[in-house]
Amino acid sequence: MYLVTFRLDPGEYDAEFHELNDAIQAAAEAIDGYLGKRTWHGPDSEDVLVVYYWESLDALDEFGAHPDHERAKRRWTEWYDAYEVTVTEVLDAYGSGFGADADPPQ
Repeated sequence: MYLVTFRLDPGEYDAEFHELNDAIQAAAEAIDGYLGKRTWHGPDSEDVLVVYYWESLDALDEFGAHPDHERAKRRWTEWYDAYEVTVTEVLDAYGSGFGADADPPQ
């Protein structure tokens, strides 16, 4: 499994952002190998952390090449003040479980 952590400092969102964001999420969900996502908001800042769960790098690459995602990447400065992406391979995951909040999202 692979995690893509998208940390962002949000700027100003407009209607076009929300439309494109919804299209990108729909594209992700349509890809075989997309496992879900979780979002956290920083308690002491405006930072947002979104973690996407992927079954394989092939699925992740397919998402990265999607036309809506490509368009959003070119326009990031219109909606974010800063961003950072980290791709991580998960070698093992364990713990007591969090029920409905278990990772990856069910």
